[in-house]
Amino acid sequence: MKASETLGQPGDRLGVWRLDQPFAKAPSGHWWRASHQKSGQQVLLLVYAEAADAGAVLLRMAGTEGQPWTHPDIAWPLDSGMNAQQQPYVVMPLLSGTPLTEGLGDASLRRRLEWVMQLCELLLLAQQQGLSLVELDPSLLWVGPQQQLRLHALALVRTQADALQLGGLQGQICRAAQPLQSPQTVPGAAGSPADQAYRVGKLAGWLVTGRWRPDADGSLTPSQTLLQWLSLKPESRDALNALLQRAVAEDPAERPQDLVSLAEAIEAWLDDAGGVPAGSGPAPLDALPTAAPPKAAAPAPRPLRAPVAQPAPKAPPVAPPAPTPRGPAPWVWGVALGLLVALGAGAWWWWRR
Repeated sequence: MKASETLGQPGDRLGVWRLDQPFAKAPSGHWWRASHQKSGQQVLLLVYAEAADAGAVLLRMAGTEGQPWTHPDIAWPLDSGMNAQQQPYVVMPLLSGTPLTEGLGDASLRRRLEWVMQLCELLLLAQQQGLSLVELDPSLLWVGPQQQLRLHALALVRTQADALQLGGLQGQICRAAQPLQSPQTVPGAAGSPADQAYRVGKLAGWLVTGRWRPDADGSLTPSQTLLQWLSLKPESRDALNALLQRAVAEDPAERPQDLVSLAEAIEAWLDDAGGVPAGSGPAPLDALPTAAPPKAAAPAPRPLRAPVAQPAPKAPPVAPPAPTPRGPAPWVWGVALGLLVALGAGAWWWWRR
């Protein structure tokens, strides 16, 4: 890859960190494997493509300092800074897994909706610890080795640290998080429970359909990123479409009241649409035309009755063998011998006379 595509090159130094290997592209920029120049500590490092995201990254870092709460699927940032091009970067622990945006290609519809439910669960656990999400950047969502959702908690801040107290910096949010913001949410603030449901509901619509915004008629026509949508029963497809539209309704009164309501609605839909497979690949497209199967060969017609056996043809008559040629009968030889003797005797008598 070019350095412009990966926002750096191996060996670059960002503060005390050294870029080792480009890892994956993300909506906000590019993930790298990096290491500490002195200790050799292995980390993940996200370089943002937009210099304008620097203010938001620094604000999020300030809001996450000293977080005591730990969870196996939540990682807190370790460091941040800016490179020579004034592009911000954030350093995260080396979690196993891959970015969510990299693992969507083979994920089934059920799997994608389960990720949304897992995100709701993580955010609800964070709320119990007095933490709220002030922006939702898909770049910070990962999938672990057990296909569980993981969150890089750059935007989880204490509820009392409201952005309204930050003066002119209150409107700073990352570029990749802007499409998921509720119309009623003050930029940089956590917002109401319905606003939280809007963010996650917008993410759900993107995971299912591959689109951020509805079509002109208000529907969410599926893109080619998830052909499995087309294999759903019409009533299941309509129900899911209605669920996604409610989640991002402009009127907060029409949305799910909170993350619990959103997760329950998704779970209910999954229970009703029992035919949605849990595997990793999309289901066959029953709605698409397919080639007609070849017709089986017609069986041979059965005879009306069993055929009558015909007599075997007679063999042609065999000619008798030719007689073996034989010599004269024995009496012939006797007569001939007698004549010879008589002639011999007559000749001897004639000679003596």
